[in-house]
Amino acid sequence: MKRHIIILLMFVAACFTANAQGLRSGYFLEGNYYRHQLNPAFGNERAFFSFPALGNMNIDVQSNMGISTFLYKSTTPGYDLTTFLDPNVSASEFLDKLKDINRIGVNVNMQILSAGFKVKKGYMTIDLGIKSNVSSRLPKDFFSLFKNGMDDSGVTQCDFNNLSVSANAYAEIGVGYSMRVLDNLRVGAKLKFLIGGAYAQMTYDKLTMKLSDEQWDITADGHLDMAVPTMGFETELENGRSKVSDVSTDDPFSLSGGGFAIDLGATYKVFDGLEISAAILDLGFIKWKGINRAVSGGNYTFDGFNDIQTDKDSPDYEDNSIDNQLDNLGEDIKDVFLLYEEGTGIGKAKALAATLNIGAEYTMPFYDKLSAGFLSSTRIAGKMSTSEGRFYANLSPVSVLDLSVSYAISSYGSNFGWMINLHPRGFNLFIGSDSQFFKISPQFGGIKRMNTNVSMGINFPIGRKLSM
Repeated sequence: MKRHIIILLMFVAACFTANAQGLRSGYFLEGNYYRHQLNPAFGNERAFFSFPALGNMNIDVQSNMGISTFLYKSTTPGYDLTTFLDPNVSASEFLDKLKDINRIGVNVNMQILSAGFKVKKGYMTIDLGIKSNVSSRLPKDFFSLFKNGMDDSGVTQCDFNNLSVSANAYAEIGVGYSMRVLDNLRVGAKLKFLIGGAYAQMTYDKLTMKLSDEQWDITADGHLDMAVPTMGFETELENGRSKVSDVSTDDPFSLSGGGFAIDLGATYKVFDGLEISAAILDLGFIKWKGINRAVSGGNYTFDGFNDIQTDKDSPDYEDNSIDNQLDNLGEDIKDVFLLYEEGTGIGKAKALAATLNIGAEYTMPFYDKLSAGFLSSTRIAGKMSTSEGRFYANLSPVSVLDLSVSYAISSYGSNFGWMINLHPRGFNLFIGSDSQFFKISPQFGGIKRMNTNVSMGINFPIGRKLSM
């Protein structure tokens, strides 16, 4: 059953994942037709429409761990690599690479259709896209138990509280409008209609283990919420409760929810050469429906094996043999983590992870095609919240080409970003990245951190340049 739940979460991650609103490395490039996804106050230089499904594709993986956290050079002849479980890899060498909370996030943002055009004195945008988010939090003790086992001091205390994995997927239809209200002030807003596709969250509010030579104490208190089309729980009655035994795929298809969100933004020119901007994105919620909920909760105490029988002729050998008692121990521990169905068809309103962007750009007085910028971006998602500060150098050597390089410090470590944006009349091609690794393993994973991000798109600008 647990295997099927893991497969479910991986399925949601692979099919729908998305988090970022747009490529942050392009925040200050005026020729970037998707700046409005980072701040709805931004207008574009021309009207445009996107190449279907290829207007803006963003794939993003973020983690404060990397391949080198888990793989090491082997000291065994004939082997190049070994895992952190190898006795020749010290506990300190492995655990010193971990944070108290270790994060992994996988994201993809796909625009199906997009368009922008001038309406009266402002600029309107229309978007249809698919978004979702997969995030996980893994406490350091989770890995410490695997590496160290029981402490030689006699008592091992493990705290896995707030271990969680969450995933959601939804389609988004957005209509935005921006306009200049004063000579130095521009404002914008975007209304989003959300269609829920899938939602799953597994959280252990309390999960502790106290292990000693004399006694093991395990306490677990968690829950799983799942609203995925065609999927439901298979249950069997056990001690008057509906135990979840598997995940079925026979349920009828239905949309999992709907909701609304709004983006708000503004830009303000302090003086010639300096502009500041701010935006709050994804202020809204999705009302998920048809949620299947299961809970896991229990306490278990093991105080050793009793009356172990080694004589196969003994009448109670089958009950008290070491093999049978080990099997019973495994079943008892497994029972602590069993899921029991608590409800079906539950409705639940879930706030989106809002993002706060605050930026400043200074155009060089000696060369107006060169500017420096800074963007603070904070994703507000409770225990899954992250933040980033990014420094920029932006260059537009000719009117049809924009270039940007950036350096960021974030909850996932430091990252280098860049963007190349070609936008002559009639055609736009951009490619860029907010983060990538420069050292890779033979398995093409980030050595120090598994941070990588790539965005690309093809669009078609139309008409003459607009006065924004």
